[in-house]
Order: sequence, then C-alpha cells, then structure tokens
Amino acid sequence: MSNVIAAIAGGLFDEGGVSAFSRPVLFGTAGDAVLGALPKEAQTCYFAHDERENPIAGAESIPLAENRFASFFSLTDAEQVIVIAEPFALAEDDALEHLIESHTITGYGVSVLVAEQQGFDAEGQPIPADPAVLVAVFTGKMLGAALASGADTLDALVEAAVAAGAQKGVAVTNEIVAIRDGASAYVAQLAVQNRVNFGLIQNGVQLFDPTSTYIAPDAEIEPGAVILPGCHIRPGCKVGAKAVIGPNSILEKAQIGAGTTVNNSQVYESTVGENVTVGPFAYIRPQCVVGNGCRIGDFVELKKSTIGDGTKVSHLTYIGDATVGERVNFGCGTVVVNYDGYHKNQTIIGDDCFIGCNTNLVSPVKLGDRVFTAAGTTVTKDVQDGALCVARARQTVMDGWNDRRRAAHEKEKK
Repeated sequence: MSNVIAAIAGGLFDEGGVSAFSRPVLFGTAGDAVLGALPKEAQTCYFAHDERENPIAGAESIPLAENRFASFFSLTDAEQVIVIAEPFALAEDDALEHLIESHTITGYGVSVLVAEQQGFDAEGQPIPADPAVLVAVFTGKMLGAALASGADTLDALVEAAVAAGAQKGVAVTNEIVAIRDGASAYVAQLAVQNRVNFGLIQNGVQLFDPTSTYIAPDAEIEPGAVILPGCHIRPGCKVGAKAVIGPNSILEKAQIGAGTTVNNSQVYESTVGENVTVGPFAYIRPQCVVGNGCRIGDFVELKKSTIGDGTKVSHLTYIGDATVGERVNFGCGTVVVNYDGYHKNQTIIGDDCFIGCNTNLVSPVKLGDRVFTAAGTTVTKDVQDGALCVARARQTVMDGWNDRRRAAHEKEKK
C-alpha cells in the first residue's frame, strides 16, 4: 500500500481550556496515544492546530482552519487519508491496520471504525456506545468531495462522501475510548495499559500484577523477563530475557541486559549489561554504562560514568564523571569528589583495584591497575600500578583521656 497519510483535527478544548490531545495517557499524551495506534502504512501524519495547542511529537503541524476539517484540503492528493476527529485509545493494537486493509481490499470510497462494545469504566460499569465516528479512512478524491460540502464533523464528512457516490465500509473493533476530559483519559489509560501488558504476557513476559505495572507501548521486553509489581517502564526502554525488574523500579530510556536484576531502583538514559544486580535503592543517572556481571548495590548513585565488567559497588557510594575498569571493588562510603564548585572533573580507575571504605577520590585523579587504597584515604594525586595509597592522619591514643573528661563533668553536676 502506498501514499497513505493520517490527518488529525485539533481544536478540541474543555471548559478549562485544556486540549483533548494534551490529556496525559500512560507516559504520554492523548495525541501520542493516537499516533502510536496508527499502522505502519501511515508513514506521514499531520496535526492541524493553532498556537493554543502543543504539537504532537512525530506529526507535522499544519494550520487549523475555522472549520477543523477544512485544514485537510491540501492533503487530498494522497491515495488514502485516515481522518481522526478526536483522540481515542483502542483495546486492539491492530484495529486501524484492519480498517485500512479492509478499506483497500473493498475499494470503497470511505470506511469507518466502530466499536462492538465500549468496554467498562473504572467502577466496572459498561460504557454506552459512542454514536460519533472518531476515525475514518477516505480515498483522496472522496475526501476532497466531502470537504467541498462544508461538512464540519467527521460524521457529516462521511455522509457527504456517500452522497458524492462513495460506498461506505465498516470495520469493527471491540473497544474505542474517546478522550475528552480527565476521567475519559484515565479510562483510556486503562485500555492502553491492558493492551500493552497482556500483549507482553502473551509474548512470554511474566507480569505478577498487570494492574499495578505501567509499561510504555514502545518498550521492548524480551520473553522470559519478569516484571514485578509497582514498576514504571517508561518510553525508550529495552529489557533482556530473564531480567527481573522490580518491585517498585523505574526505568526511562534504559537498556537492561539479559539476566539482570533491578530491585527497587531507578535507571535513566543508561545501559546496564548482562547478569548485573542493581539495588535495592540504587540510582543510575543518565549517560552511565555498566558492564556485565557487576554489582550496583544499595544506596549507590552513578552519574555519567562507565563501570567495567565484574566491578562491585556494593553500598553507600557515589561515582560521578568516572571511568572504572574491570573487577574493581568499592568499599562502603566511597565518594568520587567530581565537582569543585565550578567544573565537573574526571576520575579514571584501572582494573583490579581495591578501593577501601570511606575513600575520597578528588578529581581529576587517575589510579592505575591493581591499586589498593586504605580505608579513610583521601586521594588527591595519581597513583601508579600496583601501589598502596594511604592518606590519613596517624592514630593517636591518649590513655585515660575520656575517663578524666567524664569525671570532670560529673564533678560539675554535683
């Protein structure tokens, strides 16, 4: 199929001036939900709107005419045009694909998508069928004829096309949720959430509780992965086979390798390798790369750093603007001191290093391979391969000092 375009008519606002296409729906907007439901045949999408509405990412903006649909006169040279009158969510992800397929096979001039049923609201009550047509596909010729009639609703456009000689086709889906206000946006989110989650379950992903698991439609999760309750897997994520995410984890533009566990932790715009354990309560900030077989433990924060294969960062550690080698062990309380108040500086740590507890690495600094830092050390100068670095005051013991102090205070009380 060639030359199929989509045309979305904006200009829908509630009494508070909120655009229907801007309503939030599962990590995006209602406009994003519509764009995500379009079939691959519709390679170009246009959104007619004015300055009151934000653009829809991935759609080309065109000026909104006073008659919302008159904005599409310039698109009638296309072979087929999918016209969308208002935002909606579909329970079936291939509903629009079937609409276009049936429209093309029959050769009709116009075809509409209708709901066999409207599903159920948040209280489990059936939603009455919506008589209005929300989406229809026209041949370019018939759309031009319908627009020439001056029709200002999609229903009227369909009737005008039929009056101009078009045969009308009907494709049926099991649920269409129109998004017109906050309540309907929430119901639409439930429809999208169910569609995404049960699609993953059918594909071999284990979701313990789909009702408390929120996964973006574009997330790629391989069969065999396990998603525990309370997780938010936002747009742009990839999760490998046999990975375990959660409970209560957040991923955003994150790539998680096969066999990796992310427990009660957050990963943003970063890549985590295979067979890694993350968390609980770890925070991986953007631009991090964690190698295979690593341990990123509790209350560990990474920022703009690369961690080599097999490195263990077990607990209470901050690593920022650093390149860390393989098989490094970080003791508890280590801090990479990367910020001097004006600049973020780099730290480089070689392979097979042992970083003692409560070490401060004051950037910029470089540790060679096999370096050992003693507990409590503050490193301010480069350390060569195989060295021990000790930078702390010698221990001084003053016998009886605290007993004398306590006795003096007890005497004052009397």
